[in-house]
Amino acid sequence: MPKHLLFILIAVLASFLGFGQDNSTILNGKVSSSKNDVSNVLIVNLNSKKSTITDSLGLFSIEVKLKDSVRITAVQYLPKKIVISESHMNSSLITIQLIDNIIDLSEVTVTPYNLTGEIDRDIDRLQIEPTVTSYSLGLQNADVTKMTQSERLLQEADRGKYVSLQTMDEYGKLNEILSYVGFGLSVKVNTHKIMNKVSGRTKSLEEMVERDENMNLEKEIIYKFSKRTIAEHFNIPESNVNGFLTYCLSQPDFNELSDSKNMGEIWAYLETKSVDFKKNDFSEE
Repeated sequence: MPKHLLFILIAVLASFLGFGQDNSTILNGKVSSSKNDVSNVLIVNLNSKKSTITDSLGLFSIEVKLKDSVRITAVQYLPKKIVISESHMNSSLITIQLIDNIIDLSEVTVTPYNLTGEIDRDIDRLQIEPTVTSYSLGLQNADVTKMTQSERLLQEADRGKYVSLQTMDEYGKLNEILSYVGFGLSVKVNTHKIMNKVSGRTKSLEEMVERDENMNLEKEIIYKFSKRTIAEHFNIPESNVNGFLTYCLSQPDFNELSDSKNMGEIWAYLETKSVDFKKNDFSEE
């Protein structure tokens, strides 16, 4: 065989081998559990560092290559890692069964009720009366979300319009008298609302409400992913995770994202902001 043909053949084979080694595909999968919620489970390709989050049905898609390691983590489950094989690459959908993360507690004896630890028997023995709630009584507006203290204060400070037109009925006999001469309306100025606005009290209460919402969202993020997962994935010391989340939640472009409460979008946002956080040396403070 001529040398130039042999060289071309070797080059072609090498290109095919290189393509095969670098070939990637989208892995479609589903996490399942008999008990716990399968949404917002974190899926991480440990080789490419790419990540995604399961939807409400536990479904996910992530780019993988042969022999990549994929880790599945959530607070309510034991961590699981799979190594991508050819069967995974060729499968249209893989199913990953997760094991509940059960925390074993030491055995205790509860007195004076002599509880056995068997719920059915203990409830009968204690004869606990059912809890009376607005739901159980069927009261109106039982499903209305309870306002926080800062929300109630803001509502009180910013209630009503600045200026409103009102009939003179509230002035009793004066309306009856003025109606004969063609006067039936009165302008009412909401001095309470104006003073709160001018003094800055309304703005201060609005900021307080926003801080409360951010704190609740921060707790929800930590509950969903845990500080350890956030620290490991974004390479941030675990002791600085709270500072990192505070930094993210304080960004102007986070407000619109936080309203949707979409954990997939929030995780992607945290991943982007972690670069700025470390670049500015916030993680070392």
